[in-house]
Amino acid sequence: MTTFRFIHVSDIHLGYEQYNLAERADDFARAYLDMVEHAITVRADFVLIAGDLFHKANADAWTLRQAMHGLQLLRESSIPVVAIEGNHDAPHYHKHLSWMEFLGDHGLLSLLNVDRDAHGRAELRPFDPNSGHGSWLDVAGARIYGIKYYGAALPRILEEVEDQIEAAPFTILMLHAGMEGQVPHMHGGLTMGQINPLHGAVDYLALGHVHKQLKTDWIHNPGSTEVNSFEEIDWPHGFFDVTVDTDAEVKHQAEFIPSPHLRPFHRIIAAVSDDDTSEVFAVKAEERIAATTGIPERAIIELDLGGVASFGRQEVPIERLKAAVEERFNPLAVRVRNSIVKDGILPVSSRERMDRVDVERTVVERLVYSRPEYADSAAAWAKLILDIKGMAVENTVPATIADHIAETARRVSEGDAPLPAPEASVTE
Repeated sequence: MTTFRFIHVSDIHLGYEQYNLAERADDFARAYLDMVEHAITVRADFVLIAGDLFHKANADAWTLRQAMHGLQLLRESSIPVVAIEGNHDAPHYHKHLSWMEFLGDHGLLSLLNVDRDAHGRAELRPFDPNSGHGSWLDVAGARIYGIKYYGAALPRILEEVEDQIEAAPFTILMLHAGMEGQVPHMHGGLTMGQINPLHGAVDYLALGHVHKQLKTDWIHNPGSTEVNSFEEIDWPHGFFDVTVDTDAEVKHQAEFIPSPHLRPFHRIIAAVSDDDTSEVFAVKAEERIAATTGIPERAIIELDLGGVASFGRQEVPIERLKAAVEERFNPLAVRVRNSIVKDGILPVSSRERMDRVDVERTVVERLVYSRPEYADSAAAWAKLILDIKGMAVENTVPATIADHIAETARRVSEGDAPLPAPEASVTE
């Protein structure tokens, strides 16, 4: 019988000064250290970091110091850390050493990834602690494989290594990738057909990348440890504490541990009516703000303005409304999402509230349709524009974006359906 316990965490995003606020970078560091403290308290046998320890590949010295402090605490408690690089961790130019590689060189973590054979195919090799390279290692009774972020190329890599993953008493595979359908409107994502062939050898698929929690009998993604955007405010944030007994009928039990010190996020919604003038709407929004309760000080607040109006969105007194929120709640930050659309632009009335993604898609499609040379394929070109936006937000390598543009343009010109964009996470 083999029993052990491990922590599965991902998308820590150290150094993320969200909304240009140093306090937010402190929040992300606090969530990281809360995880470290939990791992030490429960005497975990190891910690898995499934990508995006850092928010930027070029993290500053202070952020690197935060990462090293947590890893050193784990090392002092004899808790090894096994990690893979996420899309935020990896440098844009291969000649540059990543901070994850730096941490591996200093013995603070074991960084896993596939290698390449003489024919350029993905190959799984045992981890060599002297060189700091390898694809798998054995820790505390578990065999752990790891593959860094490869975006749209990952399914092909999984096909190449499928037969190389050996069943063990308990086998873990770490990937920085999301699952298809995990988040509405997310492009890409692995399908069950792509990962089911792995299930014969893999007991625990440890995912990262998408900030929304996913948990099935063998597929697990803890989501991010802190809130990265208002899209995530209703999602749990934390990590998995996993206990394993290889002789049990169900080999593992994964308990979700919420981050205990999350920054509060709140949304105040104000909707415009058909006959509102900009001033009438502003007064109604101020009344809505005044009537809102239950928001603690130093929260991050979004004022969500929406609907179809007789006036333009630029006529809304944004600074006046922000001042009302600041005076009422003393927040850390106020964000205004002005989704008001002038009557005639969208095929809805003010009584209907469209999802932001649908509003964005509809507006872009109409703008594209107004250009005769693109009108016949307006939906496809609009999708490409939104794909590029999402990929840019994700810091996708420019060459990958260029390849996607070229291939989509070719397919549209030949009358084929456009390709899905390389996988994107839900993050800012």
